[in-house]
Amino acid sequence: MVMSRFQYQSTRRGVTVRPQSRIRKVVQMGSWAPGLIFALLATATTLADEPPVMVLDGDVSAIYSNGDFVVWNPQPSGGASMMAAATPVGKPGDKPPSIESTLDVVAKASIGADGKFRLEVAADNPRRVYFYVLNAVTPPVKGNGFILEPGDLTLTMSKRGRYVIEGGAYNDAVYNSWRLSDDYKAAEADQARLYTPVDGESEEDKRRRLDLAAEAQNKVLSLETQGRAHIATTHPDPVVRRLTIETAWLSGPWMLDALRGLAEMTPEDAWVLERLAAAEVGAAKRAEERKRFAVGADIRDFAADTLEGDAVKLADVRANSRLVLLEFWASWCGPCRVEIPHMKEAYDRYREKGFEIVSFTIDDDREAWEEASAEEELPWINLGMGPEADAPVAYNVTGVPKNYLVDSRSGDIVAKDLRGHKLDEKLEELLN
Repeated sequence: MVMSRFQYQSTRRGVTVRPQSRIRKVVQMGSWAPGLIFALLATATTLADEPPVMVLDGDVSAIYSNGDFVVWNPQPSGGASMMAAATPVGKPGDKPPSIESTLDVVAKASIGADGKFRLEVAADNPRRVYFYVLNAVTPPVKGNGFILEPGDLTLTMSKRGRYVIEGGAYNDAVYNSWRLSDDYKAAEADQARLYTPVDGESEEDKRRRLDLAAEAQNKVLSLETQGRAHIATTHPDPVVRRLTIETAWLSGPWMLDALRGLAEMTPEDAWVLERLAAAEVGAAKRAEERKRFAVGADIRDFAADTLEGDAVKLADVRANSRLVLLEFWASWCGPCRVEIPHMKEAYDRYREKGFEIVSFTIDDDREAWEEASAEEELPWINLGMGPEADAPVAYNVTGVPKNYLVDSRSGDIVAKDLRGHKLDEKLEELLN
């Protein structure tokens, strides 16, 4: 009778225990009650000291019926917004580490045959985390972020790997406020539909469809940017603003405005002040970089290694080609990988005329780079890796996909960010 449960009230600071009504009932039981009262008070104090918990009920049955749902912390990335996992350095010739061994794992849960799982983890402070689905028969889902926060949350995943986490105030504010809007969902649906090949379509129809697909993709990115910018500059909770900034992978002028506003709200927050200083320096640097990497500017040479460990210099590639497409990508970048089949077609068509492709991955996870390269069967020069390597730093790569088409003889940039038939048209113009 005396072991019935207490009521709890979740708060941002933790859990408040409310045992008073039970204690009053015990007092009425008789003279033996004082000892029990002390026991109950001790229990209440212990429970109050326990950190709040996030309970995440997930349904990934649209894709998975086995595997592990793994939540992990990103490593500090010097203020950059890119997702980064830990990457241990091994000896030459060693077997690459498993993906899970490279992660700072917070918690994981097994996915049942029904595609469902339950994960419970301490969540004393709302913070950014990522999740992977690993050890499944279906290829792993990577690159997904959310806010680890107290409460009962649910996760659902579509056949396309799109996911929604609901039930958490911070996830709702940081992600769902724009991701679940009618405009965003419509733009995503248009993007998926337009990027789906149509049987029997002519080359002209295909190019028209891909033009519309690129417009839809730009709209998706624009809506995300607008949504995040609005939250990061207007939300009354500084924690929401900071989490929005931390989770953003698309930057822009809004980021500097958001950091300035957050610095006014939390003038003694060292993280905000440091991030603001870096953003101000970065804004000036990007203005200079736009001039430096404009069409007509000189290319920057660099050296990097292939998956096999062979060193390659961009200058040597230029010496044996007429045009080089320098492509920055990552295994977790959906738009990057969607473009690869078309790049293969262009490579087959124009390679004999002097067209070469050099791809560089900003992946921090070598096994992820290896798996993606094998899955895509990349036929061109495949270099890496990491966002802090010489190549992405030299080209100020803060997001992918990103590419430059270079005249090998002059070293000039002749075009940039070519996608789909836009690449075909430029190659036809320059090589036919």
